[in-house]
Amino acid sequence: MFDILLQYLFEFKRLSLPTIGGFELENKVANANLADSTIAAPTWIVGFRPYSPDVNMDEKSRLVSWLAGNRNISMDEAGRHLEQFITDLQSRLSNGETVNWPGLGILEQRDGQVVFQPTAAQISPFTDVTAKKISRENTSHQTLVGDKETTTAEMREQLLLPDEKRRSGTTLMWVVLGIALIAAAWFFSQKGCNTSASGNQQKVESSQPGETYKLR
Repeated sequence: MFDILLQYLFEFKRLSLPTIGGFELENKVANANLADSTIAAPTWIVGFRPYSPDVNMDEKSRLVSWLAGNRNISMDEAGRHLEQFITDLQSRLSNGETVNWPGLGILEQRDGQVVFQPTAAQISPFTDVTAKKISRENTSHQTLVGDKETTTAEMREQLLLPDEKRRSGTTLMWVVLGIALIAAAWFFSQKGCNTSASGNQQKVESSQPGETYKLR
């Protein structure tokens, strides 16, 4: 019954047991731990108020209905199980026994009043999860600048600094120069370094001059 009632407490954040007292959970949201690359699970601080005839403990009907649905039993049977659990728990506390509620804390009775000590400062039924930061470069999405709709890629292009543009042009120049040097090296490795390799290989035939004027 302890584990079922703890499940009820986590679901509704409140649990009232006649003659024992009322438990209430205060939520602490999940948070990211960048150092460990984890997201801490949401936790709760357990509050407890001892039973008093002046305290409103009228949530019993909802608890009995929930127990009936959880165990797939009738409302009457669920009510009897709950009454038996509370009676046994109260008897153990009245006899001076310290009762350990797994996952919740310790109950004992002092001076005729039930006292509760939580197992931990904050409790949770969940475990932490691993989380790694994802960085995406050169992504583009629609945005509104003034009354003009544009994209983040266009904005990056417009905001590119002159020295960055200059560096981009210098890089392109070195790439072209490198390609030219590789092409020249390949050409000379195939043709050799003879100057005739790059000249015109066609032979030029000399022609005989035609007849001209002669002396008498």
